[in-house]
Amino acid sequence: MKDPIVQEVRDARAAVAADFGYDLHQFFAWAKTHAAAERKARHWLPTGPTKTLETTGGAPKSSVTRKRRVRPARVSV
Repeated sequence: MKDPIVQEVRDARAAVAADFGYDLHQFFAWAKTHAAAERKARHWLPTGPTKTLETTGGAPKSSVTRKRRVRPARVSV
């Protein structure tokens, strides 16, 4: 009796190997660049909960606008 989950994993592994021409060096080069791009993308993702900030008029205000208002520009004397 064949386990369908094991067969699905083996089929997926064979498909990935065929995509890279059964070359491990090519696969690991792709994995390395993919991981680096993922780390770079994760750096720019928001870390806090997403909330809609409202002004007194009820219009939504972005967090970027809020940050600009809270932190004024530094002026050197």
